[in-house]
Amino acid sequence: MINYELKPTFDNLKNTLLADSVGRNESIAHFIAFLDKTEGNIAIALNDSWGNGKTFFVKQTQMVLRSYDSSNEELVKVKECIEKYLKNPPVKHYIPVYYDAWSNDCDNDPILSIIFTMLHDIADLQQYEVTDKNWWDRITSGMEIISTSIGGPRIKQFLDSIKGKNPFEELKKIKETDQILNDIFDTLLEKYPEDSRIIFFIDELDRCCPDFAVRLLERIKHHFLHEKVIFVLTINSLELQHTIKRHYGNDFNADQYLNRFFDFSIPLPAVDMEKYYTSFQSINLSTPPARYDVAKSVIRKYNFSLREITRYLQYLEVAIPKKYRTDFEPQNFFYFEILVSFLIGLNIHDLNKYDDFINGKNFNDFVEVVHLGNPDWYCRILLDNNETFVKDSPLKGDFVSLSERFQPFYECLFVDAGEGVSRFYKFVNGVNDKKKILKTISLMMTN
Repeated sequence: MINYELKPTFDNLKNTLLADSVGRNESIAHFIAFLDKTEGNIAIALNDSWGNGKTFFVKQTQMVLRSYDSSNEELVKVKECIEKYLKNPPVKHYIPVYYDAWSNDCDNDPILSIIFTMLHDIADLQQYEVTDKNWWDRITSGMEIISTSIGGPRIKQFLDSIKGKNPFEELKKIKETDQILNDIFDTLLEKYPEDSRIIFFIDELDRCCPDFAVRLLERIKHHFLHEKVIFVLTINSLELQHTIKRHYGNDFNADQYLNRFFDFSIPLPAVDMEKYYTSFQSINLSTPPARYDVAKSVIRKYNFSLREITRYLQYLEVAIPKKYRTDFEPQNFFYFEILVSFLIGLNIHDLNKYDDFINGKNFNDFVEVVHLGNPDWYCRILLDNNETFVKDSPLKGDFVSLSERFQPFYECLFVDAGEGVSRFYKFVNGVNDKKKILKTISLMMTN
């Protein structure tokens, strides 16, 4: 089985950029041009629903920014590719850092976690641990001060430490955290051109436990104040609002909270769906079989995310038996190219609707999907000569309603499946045909 879902590895990020597989290269170029116009310490939200490629977008943006500071042959190709869409190369120099908030939400405090990720992510910094020990010590000593003044379990240590001491002096250490961070960034930037900016891509925040997500946002807002630091956070705004409410309570105005936090909130640019379809190399979509034509209508109707589309197309590729893939016998064409293709998509979209359909309770979604495409092609087995399901058809056939014509067939197959041969459609064997369709969807049909 081919796994169509790409992991964000270096090669996958690079290859999909070079091929512009989802048509987002221009959007990445525009986003970099937008970053170049911003000044000062800002926080940007890239907002979209789950599964639409936010991680790929920011990791590819990170890769492009790195390509302007690298002699690596593969990254040079990336730079040359993106420059087709950039009117001018970036004016500023960027130090991009990717931080997966979800994989770090077990950390005590986001501050140290983010700084550690930065030092680990910027590989060329590690050489200075040996060649410029004084510089490296200034970085690590700042982290040490922060680690002893702030953090989850360390709060108890702090409370113990102020017994018999001046609490205001101890609290002052915590208040100085933002200054210590500024010193760390100043020290780090000494190794880069004067116009350099550190850009943190914070990903998967809305998947974190509520306490960590809120703590991360508030640490960024209150402590990461350096004028040459930018934060880009990928979020599903609605899900993040739910996360915040789970922390502060259902009556808390999470929308207003986020509006105050972000300087800019940008919807993630849509993908080019035709490019995305054709990126599946094992599928010849230049002359698509009916199942992929149906799939496009299903995807449109249910507004599938990229992840759902990938899962759907992969399922179609393996579910339909090979012996039926080039079989245009009317019954098999309708069952496997049309009905099975629709049902696989419906099962991914809404299991309750799927159960209703196969139990004879509702066929309306099928009719709506078919009408988004080519009903006379999809359902020609239900038509007599010189009939059409399309009003004002250029074929000038006699118009019949798809709902009315499909209903007796549907009832024979999914309602009265025990009656055997249908009095409406003699090719239908209710019990056996229903089993054959459901067996195909369960991936149990022999190829």
